[in-house]
Amino acid sequence: MKLAGLKTEYTVTPLGIDTLKPRLSWRLESDIRGIKQKSYQILVSSNLESLLADTGEIWDSGKIDFDLTYSIRYAGKELVSGQRCYWKVKIWDQSDSPSEWSEPSWWEMGLLEDTEWLGQWIGGTPVQTDTEAPAPLLRKTVQLDKKIVHARAYICGLGYHELWINGAKIGHNVLDPGFTNYDQRVLYVTHDITHNLHKGINSIGVELGRSFYALKTPNVWHWEQASWNSEPKLLIQVNIRFEDGSSLSVTSDETWRTTSGPRLKNSLYSGEVYDARLEKSGWTSPDYDDADWSIAALIAPPPTKLQSQMIPPIQIIETVQPISIRHTDAGHYIVDFGINIVGWVEFQVQGEAGRSVQLRYGEKLNPDDTVYNENSYVTGESQTDHYMLRGNGLEVWEPAFSYKGFRFVELVNWPEAPVLDSISGKIIRSSVRKTGSFTCSNPLLNQIYEGTCHTILNNLHSIPTDTPVYEKNGWTGDAHLIAETANYNFDLLLLWEKWVQDIQDCQKPDGAIPLIVPASKWGWDHAPVWTSVYVLVPWYLYMHYGDRYVLDQHYNGIKAYADWEISKLDADHTAHSVLGDWVPPGSKDWSAPEGTRLMASAYAYHILKTVCQIAEVVGTASDVEHYNRVAMKIAENFHTTFFNPAKGIYETEIEAGYRQASNIIPLAFGLTPSENKNQVILHLLHDIITVRDKHLNTGIIGTKYILPVLTDLGFGELAYAIADQKTYPSWGFWLENGLHTLLEEWELKSRSQNHYMFGTVVEWFFKYLAGIQPDAPGYKSFIVKPFVAGSLKQVSAQMETMQGQILVSWQLSIDGDYDLEVTVPPNSQATIFIPAIDSNGVTENGVALGLAHEVKIKDLAITDYVVCEVSSGTYHFRSHSLPRA
Repeated sequence: MKLAGLKTEYTVTPLGIDTLKPRLSWRLESDIRGIKQKSYQILVSSNLESLLADTGEIWDSGKIDFDLTYSIRYAGKELVSGQRCYWKVKIWDQSDSPSEWSEPSWWEMGLLEDTEWLGQWIGGTPVQTDTEAPAPLLRKTVQLDKKIVHARAYICGLGYHELWINGAKIGHNVLDPGFTNYDQRVLYVTHDITHNLHKGINSIGVELGRSFYALKTPNVWHWEQASWNSEPKLLIQVNIRFEDGSSLSVTSDETWRTTSGPRLKNSLYSGEVYDARLEKSGWTSPDYDDADWSIAALIAPPPTKLQSQMIPPIQIIETVQPISIRHTDAGHYIVDFGINIVGWVEFQVQGEAGRSVQLRYGEKLNPDDTVYNENSYVTGESQTDHYMLRGNGLEVWEPAFSYKGFRFVELVNWPEAPVLDSISGKIIRSSVRKTGSFTCSNPLLNQIYEGTCHTILNNLHSIPTDTPVYEKNGWTGDAHLIAETANYNFDLLLLWEKWVQDIQDCQKPDGAIPLIVPASKWGWDHAPVWTSVYVLVPWYLYMHYGDRYVLDQHYNGIKAYADWEISKLDADHTAHSVLGDWVPPGSKDWSAPEGTRLMASAYAYHILKTVCQIAEVVGTASDVEHYNRVAMKIAENFHTTFFNPAKGIYETEIEAGYRQASNIIPLAFGLTPSENKNQVILHLLHDIITVRDKHLNTGIIGTKYILPVLTDLGFGELAYAIADQKTYPSWGFWLENGLHTLLEEWELKSRSQNHYMFGTVVEWFFKYLAGIQPDAPGYKSFIVKPFVAGSLKQVSAQMETMQGQILVSWQLSIDGDYDLEVTVPPNSQATIFIPAIDSNGVTENGVALGLAHEVKIKDLAITDYVVCEVSSGTYHFRSHSLPRA
């Protein structure tokens, strides 16, 4: 038995934590079946030597009887700013046998009190607010005459910043800090710069970008009019400790110098304008002469909370080369990267001084062989960089403060024919880890899986965005729909927690939630299908990761939102919304043909029932009773209002023909009375099979639920047939037409080709084809019930949980047997459904099932399956007696 994977706040050795009682976690590793934690002991010390001597002078938890290995709150001495804490853990298993101590880990605190920020907010030379000033450069030199043993830089540059010390860029982050509701909280970043400073003169340099904080580009969401909108500004503090025990803080103040840089414009929507002739060569080096620079302007601090950035930072994840560059009739060059990516390009160019070249980024091409990058939501050009050459030989450049979504880049006014090696794509996104995988014997499903994962990653930029090209907004509906799919595949706990906090920061006193988060003036229409995010995402987080922090932290806000939704109900307990089942096939003007009332009412019910589940964990019995009572009234009136007994279907007052989503959602949410259920199901099957030849006809809401509902009702083969389609409308239709990421609409004319909201099919891959479903929060116990569908001969899925890795892999052998491999991580247990007539036809690792170690056969009176309960370990089942199809 080994302990591994020690994390603090779910991060390996994090710097700059400002959580006073950080969460600690670890993982058990063992080849022995049945390993469970019964107790643990944690030691925390201020130095590694004491810890290695088994002394925890900051905290010795003692032996604690508790079986969780995560979300363990530090409970030792009060922590102070900048403090380094070393820690380790040991556990006792179910037989009370102790493990060895884990290898040590550590965390370090940030600045915990506002009074400990000694610097002042500064900025570039003041400009008129109606003009876009160039990106300011700010610098300071400092003389250090002692040997440095420890140095930290705490920096918040709004909207974006890049930090340079002695000519070197600090860290690997880009587009720092993350997007927040800036009038509520802003994020600071901590860097270890111990080895970047030296005795003698040192130079600190910062360039500031705009982000959404200082955006000037007019747009329909009015970000340029946000309450926080102002010029970029900087707060930085460098804390240095010397070998003799003395210390020094270098802070932003009026001793800093500033000038305008060569980045004349930078906009997340329109791109960047950069004049290389205006570069200040060597401006980040100590020996640079800044005598002609101005004194930095002191700026009033923003009325906001400073908080440490704990989410995975945005970074350059990968550099890729184009697959082709070709010359067009118009004299331009089209660079093709072969697949949609997000970020920017770095290029090499050589030409005369002052020549202006353009790079136009887009996901597709116009008929005239130019890049399509029009954006009707933004004034002026979109996704275009302008670079003015310096003119003294080979020049290399890349943007710094604006990311783009693109497959193609059009090079305009290029001085010479570019070669493949002269341009590269930088893939830029939040640096979240891939924690899941799925493969099967059907290549089409594998392509859908890869395209969905790629699209999700393309839309992670400190918030979950809706498109990297057109909006870059955190649409709430898109996010809650994809959340479960995303959780199966990526480590998103910290990013979700941060974004849920963004939601609360947006929330109005009456409980209202906007359609996009962060939000300013735009997006306050009523749409419970979208704003249910504030209830659903916290619940999904709890069920997937097992940590109830987000429920505890937001319970009052969640209740306020639920109460607001109740106040918006009509007298008959139905709801209204500006949005419904978004973009079903053939939709016009982005509207649901059947209107929005049915979907809004169903989601009002779903919201309140989920609040009841949350209240059972962190609330009170009276809360459960209250919200359940209102939910039951909604349910009763929902059926009365929307069910047509003569037709046996759900419909609205708007004549729109039969709508799949209108009938799937009542089935999914349990709103259909048992006496009407068969009618609803039969009409649904008729529409899918007979009318639409086994195709869906749903927008993003209905699409999330159609395959799970059909499978749960016993029509999994039909669900598989829908997923396996290659004709319109289907995921395969996109792939057959050469697309590798998901579209915003089922039609190929779709505005965006990088939208994850239809990717919920992948949730079905994990929950049904692989059969992995949580039975307790955090997969402390889970169910494995794979569905053998269609032409599938093999499925394999892996996912990382708080307990460790879950693996499920099944295949049908040539001789007709069914092989199932399941790995249950330590500290977990699983209930496994094996297709078989009876247990006599099942073996585990060649041994009769009834004799297998740590396998308990359960008699659940379920036909076509043998059900067993197992503890941790890897199990190899074989069924020799499959039920007839």
